[in-house]
Amino acid sequence: MKPTRQNTLYLTIKQVFFDEIIAGTKTKEYREIKNTTYKKYLERDEDGFPYYDQTKVEAENPLLGDLCIWNNGVYPYVAKNNLEFLSLAVGYRKQRDTAIVEVNDITFEPITNDDGKPCRFSDDFKGNVKGDENGDFCFWYAVFHLGEVVGVHRN
Repeated sequence: MKPTRQNTLYLTIKQVFFDEIIAGTKTKEYREIKNTTYKKYLERDEDGFPYYDQTKVEAENPLLGDLCIWNNGVYPYVAKNNLEFLSLAVGYRKQRDTAIVEVNDITFEPITNDDGKPCRFSDDFKGNVKGDENGDFCFWYAVFHLGEVVGVHRN
């Protein structure tokens, strides 16, 4: 399979992480799932809502549809199934290092705090959001498991 616009996700990255990926010492790339970015990482229906795996949720979870659902520590949404490559570029300058890297898998992990605990929170839907280790919500990463470096262009 070759990289195309349909199967390749473009990401900017810092030079230090780019160099680690090229050297093979960094085998995962993490991206926070946000309202502004989830469409890059998750399969969606025609209305733009993310698909979920029914085997990963309780039947009538009222929070299903929220990107930050805790769901007992299991992210229920489905990763884009067409992403086979990452196109990495260092920063935003016109002249920059770039690379194409295979994606072997996409998984999801909760973002953790300095103590290694998931960043969970509560929301009463009246404007009161607070950190809560037993909260129904959590911030999540899409984790790209990297394979072979297909090509590198250094500037």
